[in-house]
Amino acid sequence: MTTQTTTRTTTRTTARAADRGTHATARERSLRTRIARLGPVPLLAALVAVDLALITASVVRLETAGPSLTDPWLLETDGGWAELAGYVQQAAIAVLLLALCRVTRHLVWVAYAAVYLCALADDSLRLHENKGAWLADRLAAHLWFPSDGFLGLRADDLGELMVWGLLAVVPLTAAVVLHRRSDRENRRASLGMAGLLAAYVFCGAVLDQVHVLVRDTWIGDVAGTWEDGGEMVVLSVSVVYVLGRVLAARRARSDAGGTSLPVPGGAPAGAPLAD
Repeated sequence: MTTQTTTRTTTRTTARAADRGTHATARERSLRTRIARLGPVPLLAALVAVDLALITASVVRLETAGPSLTDPWLLETDGGWAELAGYVQQAAIAVLLLALCRVTRHLVWVAYAAVYLCALADDSLRLHENKGAWLADRLAAHLWFPSDGFLGLRADDLGELMVWGLLAVVPLTAAVVLHRRSDRENRRASLGMAGLLAAYVFCGAVLDQVHVLVRDTWIGDVAGTWEDGGEMVVLSVSVVYVLGRVLAARRARSDAGGTSLPVPGGAPAGAPLAD
């Protein structure tokens, strides 16, 4: 009797241990799956490492050499290394989004590509800086506009926000409309893209205005680093996220047997777009 009881106890203990091992393995697989959904992990690590290196170089230069408008290692320098890296990231995201549209046949990705192309044009041509003050002056001359600023922001700052809003309103509206017309899988991916875009806007608009408010204090340097560094990291994550969606869509098309497009796994040539 004692032997049977001991055997049952041992069996139950072994079963519990096996269950714990199974649950732990399932959790590890789930974590790996969630990480993999972000995109190619080695590429993500490499891009973020470059971002952190540029951020570190900027902080070191700021502490050792002080502020400068021409030092290419500072994050805020127009035409500096960090800004050039941002141009490459924005262009890469736009190209990958267009590729994703070609594979999935959903126009929502064209709308997102237009947003990033607008951001690239705005940054490279200094549209909101150059046109923000002009717009503020025109509105103050012909309509009502707070020429002395509002809530601590200068009139030029408010004009810059309005220029960026005018640039983005059409593609963002198109993205919302086309998102609703996409299938379930593309809507899910679109929500992820929208989250990354919101993070990018938060760094580029919200933190930018915080930076303006505290520009002449030591907090201004911290806010500027968070603003520009945050944009770089978000763009890197976005590049890898969109690339992951492209690769996943191509695998899905390949598994479904559609191979008529020049892009492997694409929909048959001449098939109508989903949106």
